[in-house]
Amino acid sequence: MATPQLDDDGKIVTLDLHGATVDEAIDMTYRTLRLAQERGRTRLKLIHGSSTTVDRHSRTIKSALYDLLDRGELGAHATNVIRSENTLVLALDLTASTDGTPIRLRDVQP
Repeated sequence: MATPQLDDDGKIVTLDLHGATVDEAIDMTYRTLRLAQERGRTRLKLIHGSSTTVDRHSRTIKSALYDLLDRGELGAHATNVIRSENTLVLALDLTASTDGTPIRLRDVQP
């Protein structure tokens, strides 16, 4: 079974949400977004997968993230948003100075 993964190269933070529940994924997304902004990262890349389900009306990580975007709750933190089939990339509005301390998965897990 997949588990969430996080990579921080000092500029781009990549959070792979595979294996998380929808609620865990949302919580991890907000925590990662906050830390990425505080540490001066330029982008947050969220890997949510293609979210193929038998029931089209099921809540998935992808649908939950897109819902947050549509309600203005995630996009308010970004200067640009790029949606693709399996990922969501937020270009961050940088106001913080760069902090080289790496963001780790344990920093953002609920």
